Amino acid sequence: MMTVPPLFPEQSMNDALTNNRINIRALRYFQALAEELHFGRAAARLNISQPPLSMQIKELEETLETRLLTSRKVALTRAGQVLKTEVDRILNATEQSLNYVRQIGRSENQHISIGIVGSALWGTLLTRLKKFKASHPDVDWNLHELSQHQQIDALRARTIDIAINRNVLPYAQAHIRNQLISHESIALAVPDTDPLARLKVVPLSELATRPLISLSFQQSDFARQLYDRCAEAGFYPLIAHQVNEPQTALALVSAGMGVSLLPETCGLIHWPGVRFLPLEEAVPADLYALWYDEPLTELMTAFVAGLQGH
Repeated sequence: MMTVPPLFPEQSMNDALTNNRINIRALRYFQALAEELHFGRAAARLNISQPPLSMQIKELEETLETRLLTSRKVALTRAGQVLKTEVDRILNATEQSLNYVRQIGRSENQHISIGIVGSALWGTLLTRLKKFKASHPDVDWNLHELSQHQQIDALRARTIDIAINRNVLPYAQAHIRNQLISHESIALAVPDTDPLARLKVVPLSELATRPLISLSFQQSDFARQLYDRCAEAGFYPLIAHQVNEPQTALALVSAGMGVSLLPETCGLIHWPGVRFLPLEEAVPADLYALWYDEPLTELMTAFVAGLQGH
């Protein structure tokens, strides 16, 4: 039986990329047009006029000796669809490779880029970061406040070196390693005028009929874990609002809009009109360090140890 070769064999694609007929710019132009399927929108997205875009696409078709777009309207031919898939793969791999080089350069230059959830800074973590800086004065670090999902994307893209997240499930993310750095617990934030504020500890079941101000499910697996913990306690919480930041949740609690389950260290914010109460059930809000699944450099090994307080 005759074997049909792939439309764009990897070797032929590599050969095309290594000569002067096809360059990365042409592939990016094609990718934008393939996603927009409109020359005007694609040109605006690329911040160019339409003629150079049309010229690049025409030259690309001539080089590959096949039509990538239908003649009647802006739609991909079968060859164009396959090229779109290949271009996405090539450009994504190229971007990851370049970011990996940047990551190595950051390490060589004694610089660490950190993705972090905002609530992590209210506990001992900031003290540990300052202590690490004092013991490694030549090392610079900068923080990027990112949601849990954004952190994973940034680690894979290598735009950050390490992430600090809550209640990480060890098996949840492929090619991402993690290390526990601090034990924390969940507490209940209530308006100080709420009858619950008179209790010393609160069972989760007390929240069954109360409006709950939750962190966003779209931004945080941690929020979904808290919801599931309520379900395990025998009720599905009444989500009144979903917010991205603990400070927003505390503002709504202060205004009497509901109660909120937050890391206990958020109580250090001392928000007016809000009391933090311990839960009867132990609900963890542990902090983890995460990094892409590669051997840590000497600098990063020391940094993770510093995050653990060693």
